[in-house]
Amino acid sequence: MNFNRVAPWFERLEKMVFRDQMQICRTAFLSDLPAIKKAALIGEGNGTFLVQFLEHCNCEEVHYIDSSKTMLDLAQKRLQKSVIPGSTRIEFYSLDLSLDAMPDQNYDLIVTNFFLDVFSAAMLKNVITKITSACSRDAHWLYADFQITGNRFQRWRAFAWVKTMYLFFRFTAGIQTTSLADPSTLLDRNGFQVKWSTEFDNGLMRSELRQRK
Repeated sequence: MNFNRVAPWFERLEKMVFRDQMQICRTAFLSDLPAIKKAALIGEGNGTFLVQFLEHCNCEEVHYIDSSKTMLDLAQKRLQKSVIPGSTRIEFYSLDLSLDAMPDQNYDLIVTNFFLDVFSAAMLKNVITKITSACSRDAHWLYADFQITGNRFQRWRAFAWVKTMYLFFRFTAGIQTTSLADPSTLLDRNGFQVKWSTEFDNGLMRSELRQRK
């Protein structure tokens, strides 16, 4: 799985297909975050979320984790162009969490926006277990992703979109999974309970803020 080839076009493709809905979904609960000391932003790609996150959250450490070196380069360039102070508190890690360990421990915020959907059900369990083992006891988890739910029309529409996206990213990035695995049960089992949840684009996308209990 390698997103380097599609990375330069990812933001443009996202806006062409979904306009601003994915970014609205990513940032839905930024204003609801508590005081954060240490955050891990995982699979955040080209940095569209990072700048808005820094505007809302003045945490001491931010670990920005992505498996694509090109995505990391784009995120760093975007950050350099912004006028947000405190960029020295951000560390960038080129890691594939299907293979690599988390870079540190005791995170009190995890962010996985449109990231968990690239894993099969078996691999998703491994990745979530790996992430949760690096979290503090009362950590928060900010999550946004696609879903297949709702009435008959909504489910048919979501299935068609998800199937199309998996075919595209199988060709351009080499992802192996062909179906969307819902992480809700795994997050629940690891103690992360939903505090806030909302949907976008007629139910195609879901954003959640969870906290470990």
